[in-house]
Amino acid sequence: LDNNCTYWKSKIDDRGLHRAGLCCVNIGAVYENCPNLERFMGVEVGMVSHKQTFNKWNIKIKKQFYDYYLQQGGSKEMKAWAKTRWFSRRPVLPMNVGYD
Repeated sequence: LDNNCTYWKSKIDDRGLHRAGLCCVNIGAVYENCPNLERFMGVEVGMVSHKQTFNKWNIKIKKQFYDYYLQQGGSKEMKAWAKTRWFSRRPVLPMNVGYD
């Protein structure tokens, strides 16, 4: 598995570690749509309840992904990491996503 990130907004000198939770599929899209999801790109997400506001859920999920980033060898402080490797707004999904 190639560990270089190809996220379209990433700078060339910041592609050494994949942006788990942001690149390819934004983890924010699973909020209230995939409550039974246990792991996402190797990160435990099942223990974070969807029965809270998006902002509270995002804070807890962000911590999980930041810890994963550090385990993969990342060295940025959380604030700097979040600025380039996380999202702040809930992704807008088409109306038919997440509905039966």
